[in-house]
Amino acid sequence: MGWYVGLDHEAARQAFQRRWFFVYDLVVAGLCLVAFAVPLALVQQWGRRLPFSLLGILAWGGTGLLALRGGAGIGQHVYLAALGRNLPGAEALWDVWFCLGAILFGISIGKFWPAPRMRGSRRSVQL
Repeated sequence: MGWYVGLDHEAARQAFQRRWFFVYDLVVAGLCLVAFAVPLALVQQWGRRLPFSLLGILAWGGTGLLALRGGAGIGQHVYLAALGRNLPGAEALWDVWFCLGAILFGISIGKFWPAPRMRGSRRSVQL
């Protein structure tokens, strides 16, 4: 293929010759682009042109995945520390970052998502 930055050249060449590995990498790269664009769409003007339901599904899905990953990692560290097998180290910071990302993503969705309008309330009246 070409360059394998940061990887052993021979091992990387062998790994990338497997078609499923290459397809997997392309899918992950595409998901990373979507994951980059969705938070921006929540706060930028151009995001208002996107379908509301699609953006909402992607944003809530991203928040859920971040929370699930962070919560599972923190739960694992707490469980291992309770057993005395492993005390959380620097790698536990990754889990905290995932949780923080989920919280910030959720705040962004809260600012993006309109408040529900109840029937009979003043907020439902269009002037």
